[in-house]
Amino acid sequence: MEDHRLKAFCLIVETGSFSKAAGAKFMTQSAMSHLIRSLEDELGVKLLNRQGKAVTPTPAGRLFYGHAQQILERYKKMEDDIYVFARKVKGPLYIGASTTAATYLLPQVFYSFSRNHPEVRIELSVSNTEQIINKLHEGRIDVGIVEGNIKDARIFSEEIAEDEIVIIASDDNPLAGKKTLTAHDFLSQPFIMPETGSGIREFLDDFLHALKVDPKNIKISMTLGNQELIVQMVQSGMGISFVSKWSVFRAIKDGSVKLLHISNRKLRRKFYLVGLEKEPATMVVRTFREFISGYRFFVPF
Repeated sequence: MEDHRLKAFCLIVETGSFSKAAGAKFMTQSAMSHLIRSLEDELGVKLLNRQGKAVTPTPAGRLFYGHAQQILERYKKMEDDIYVFARKVKGPLYIGASTTAATYLLPQVFYSFSRNHPEVRIELSVSNTEQIINKLHEGRIDVGIVEGNIKDARIFSEEIAEDEIVIIASDDNPLAGKKTLTAHDFLSQPFIMPETGSGIREFLDDFLHALKVDPKNIKISMTLGNQELIVQMVQSGMGISFVSKWSVFRAIKDGSVKLLHISNRKLRRKFYLVGLEKEPATMVVRTFREFISGYRFFVPF
């Protein structure tokens, strides 16, 4: 339950773009423009400045934005209170997830959860761990799914699945024939690195320090924020990389990449469900957390 014009206006202010806001609402840009025009006509005041592709609020627009946020928050609180009273699992569920979790873990979870709770509307945003924590603090998502340790003491976290980081190379890479890698091997090959701020990048830096290898001495050929692209670049021979086993099991199965080994060591980490509250206030969030906490995930290999 919300005024769609208020939601549309807030999205435009937050994204600075009619097209991005329209995409987030699954609307055409012309339909989004029509909503804003109807608001401005009703109020008799200009709310947005349009300068090329950039969109910024006017002084009246900034005032309107503050009130609109409060109204939308009250709408959400009213719905939550009614659903809790009626013990009804219905309404939006805002989730932030890392690329790995969103691509490989959550499709199976969402399918099962939606079958049980068809009146829940899931809105998923995909970003790195650092951005997900920021979105939690800003109130833009209800829960997050991330990998790696969370160092923010204000965040409640619960382990939901295990991950393993593996080192991969193309099938014709000279390291593919070695039984175990040495610290020197890491300095001899170009690396395709995950983006800074991601859980896997932090995990990788800690691992290299444990091997007494300074990450600054690594030859970085490319930095990417998408695990599937990293696997494809490794397949093409651009370098070696650390990736989640969830992202590479198909390439391992078809033989296009090889696993590299470090003295039989397993590089394990966890996937965590994160939030600001140990006991969620809304019925939807409470139900989803209980569901995913008890979910049994498929393990790739």
